[in-house]
This record gives sequence, structure tokens and C-alpha cells, in this order.
Amino acid sequence: MHNVCLQNYREAAMVISLSRLMKQLGWSFRIITPYDPQRSFIENELKREKLPHDDKVFNVDSFQGNEADYIIVSLVRSGTKLGFLQEQRRANVMLTRCKKGMIICTSRPFVEGVACDSLVGKLAETLGPEAWISSTRIAQIGGRLFK
Repeated sequence: MHNVCLQNYREAAMVISLSRLMKQLGWSFRIITPYDPQRSFIENELKREKLPHDDKVFNVDSFQGNEADYIIVSLVRSGTKLGFLQEQRRANVMLTRCKKGMIICTSRPFVEGVACDSLVGKLAETLGPEAWISSTRIAQIGGRLFK
């Protein structure tokens, strides 16, 4: 059995961009991800980019019982396995921590395919196609994303 490194560099880059934007807007936010390797990578990237990193990035279990105005979620998974998303209780914690807004960084084909019956998949289906926005579009519209 080999050890799978659960990191998604593309999602991490988007999380860093969103963190920079939210800092510029002066918004209170936290970042949640199900896997510690992704949490560590994002935290190190925030440090490297000289963005706030203390008390910013959590795995789902360590954030249980907490909340923030805005939550950025990095799901990490994009392939053929649900992983963490199979655990409905933990996925529920991840999706119920925001007071004002949440952005889930993920792969649309993954959510609409393998993860379609998960809580994230059901949320995406309920919100419809308008809820999806590409990373390119986020960069173009910046703070207007949240208005």
C-alpha cells in the first residue's frame, strides 16, 4: 500500500488568490480543507506570499464548532474517489461554517460526476449552473464576486 499525497496545487493557487482578494477587501475569512497535506501547503503558500496565515487554515475536524464570515473550501479531490466526501457528518461541518458566504474550490466534472450524490454535489445541483464560476472569471471581477 502506498501513501497518497492529498494535495491539489491548482486549488491551492486559487485559494491564495481568493485570500489576497479578501484581505484587500478587509473581510474576515477562514480556509477549510479535508486533508492535512493541503492545509499545510496552503498555509506555507500564504506565508510565502506574506498573507495572513496564523489561525487561517484548518482541516475540517479542527474547525468543528467554529465559524467565520466567509469560508474558502478546498476539496482537493478531482478524480474517481470521493474520499472525505463519503462522510456526510464531516462534509456537513465543512459546508455549514460560514455566516455570509462560501466559495468551494473544486473540479466541476468531479462534483457533477463522481461526487454528484454527495452533499457538495447536491448543493451544486440545487444552486444550479449560475453558482459555478471559473478561476479566470474570479480574477477578472474581483470583489464584485461577492456583491
